[in-house]
Amino acid sequence: MNVKELYILIENYYGYKVKMRYQNSKTREVGAILYDAFCLKCSLDDRYGMFGAGIVVGNEGVITDFLGKECSLNSDEESIKNSLKIIDDYCRMRLPDKYLEAYHKAYVEDLYVDE
Repeated sequence: MNVKELYILIENYYGYKVKMRYQNSKTREVGAILYDAFCLKCSLDDRYGMFGAGIVVGNEGVITDFLGKECSLNSDEESIKNSLKIIDDYCRMRLPDKYLEAYHKAYVEDLYVDE
């Protein structure tokens, strides 16, 4: 998998939940914002063929352990999707239901309101 394919996979997997920020083929990283609240960073290791993902906190911190669950290091599509689900579940638990409802309304329901 290359960086462009990873970018598309993340965008398609998360849909309205994500705003894609960048893809960098030199560093083999993809960045995105989940739920307008979490900075997601994913990478591919060319040398070992590994996948990495985490939520960026502060200038140097990255959360990679999500309540005892860690993302797979495997870079096949199914493993990456499983890792993205772990991150999504973690983000949803950290956000109040009221916020998630408002987010869904703003980015999904309001798009289909008949005027």
